[in-house]
Amino acid sequence: MSSTLTDFKFDPPLDIYAWWPWLLSGAVVLGVRHLFAVPKNLRHIPRVPVIPTLLSFARGEVEDVRIKKLLLPYANKGEPAVLVYALGRWIVHILDRKIAKDLSADIITYPKEVPPDGLLLWRFVGYENIILSNGEAWKRHSRVVKTALNRNVPIGEFASLAKKLFLQMGKGGSLHWDDLTMRYTLDAVGTTAIGHDFDAIANGNSPFVHRYNHVMESIASAPYLIAPKLEKIFPRVKTIKAIDELVASFQTILTYKKENPGNDMLTYMMEDKDMTDVEYRDNMVVFFIAGHDTTAGAMSSLCYYMAMRPEIQERARNEVRRAMSKNATGEPTMAELGEMPFLQACIRESLRVNTPITYMVPRAAMKDAVLVGANGNEVFVPKGSSVIINITSIHYKEEYWPNAHQFNPERFMSMSEGQEKDYDATQWLPFALGARMCPARNFAMYEQRILAAMLLNEWEWTIPSNSPHINGIKNGFSPFALSLPKDLYLDFKPLARRK
Repeated sequence: MSSTLTDFKFDPPLDIYAWWPWLLSGAVVLGVRHLFAVPKNLRHIPRVPVIPTLLSFARGEVEDVRIKKLLLPYANKGEPAVLVYALGRWIVHILDRKIAKDLSADIITYPKEVPPDGLLLWRFVGYENIILSNGEAWKRHSRVVKTALNRNVPIGEFASLAKKLFLQMGKGGSLHWDDLTMRYTLDAVGTTAIGHDFDAIANGNSPFVHRYNHVMESIASAPYLIAPKLEKIFPRVKTIKAIDELVASFQTILTYKKENPGNDMLTYMMEDKDMTDVEYRDNMVVFFIAGHDTTAGAMSSLCYYMAMRPEIQERARNEVRRAMSKNATGEPTMAELGEMPFLQACIRESLRVNTPITYMVPRAAMKDAVLVGANGNEVFVPKGSSVIINITSIHYKEEYWPNAHQFNPERFMSMSEGQEKDYDATQWLPFALGARMCPARNFAMYEQRILAAMLLNEWEWTIPSNSPHINGIKNGFSPFALSLPKDLYLDFKPLARRK
């Protein structure tokens, strides 16, 4: 019997419906694999697996922990570079001191990379500053900033703020030290760099400080740091508004400074008429972050290590008191600071062990190059690659620093002057290297030396036995990959004044 078209019924196999979730899952997997796929021209470089990296972000691990766990093994195996997925792309992290030096010396082949569009980190910092500019623009920024820095090293202001801090510390006891160092460095950068009194030491509830901390916490969202494109898909409207309001506050300070010049870096910079208001403002934000967060983290770390090693603290104190034995003011002079080599060694070692900046702003490779490491190991870096000097990995590489996890200032005491210069030029990198080394490094070092000397002269301190830092320093999460000790309480005791 013949059948017509209408008699025919199509019954799809049940397994098509049963398998659609699996097909969808497969499509998702393929999409994820495509998202995290390593570009063909980079596949010859060893890479940190994506899943451990993503899990590290998901657990809220801070950058120094992630580096020591996932990147340092490659450095200690002699790999000159490793690939890491972050900021929405694969980035070449340099783990070798010689390559770091060579790359830093060639700012034409490796200029600073233009950050990805939409990353809120750069909405706050801005793009027209000494950090991100290149070529003639960078030369102009560098000239203006260095000229302003060389006009004045405000050691008197640092000492005055230290005394103000000591008044706030009262009779000592358990003090929230990372909070106090933040307040001290905020007032220091405010009065000496941008000519604005934040009054943070006396008034820890400053509205400006609260706005800044809120913006930093809002920016520091792990998913958005991994995949900046999320900003376009799920824009964080409230965070954007908070950032713009904070940037407007900096603009208000700039406007005020034009009408009321003073003895500060911003005033000196504004004497140069070649720069625009946007450039002044963006550099002001850079000074604020670099002079505030990084120095506060450094001072918190130094006092932590001295609390953990009381014999080192006592040795440094004896040195300070010998140098200042005829000083009735309690404020160290330049000459007296020069008589404190062990304190200087302590500061240098602290900057190594808990480096305030774990790695530098990425650079863009402008041509293919074979980079040769200190041991002759080579890595081919193709044109267009994003390249980062990973400071923490170099500071913890056992070949360069035996027992690298140990705080040992003697490393720097035993060096000759030539060795010290060689270390500064290759493997001690808290202020980076080359022409784009931090121009304010002397400013930062004097600030730390003065506050540390005055602390040692008038206080002694220990770490509570129940401190979360008792088995190792713990940093807070930072969108700028900074190492900032968090919730560090120390027990301070005032010392009897010398007669």
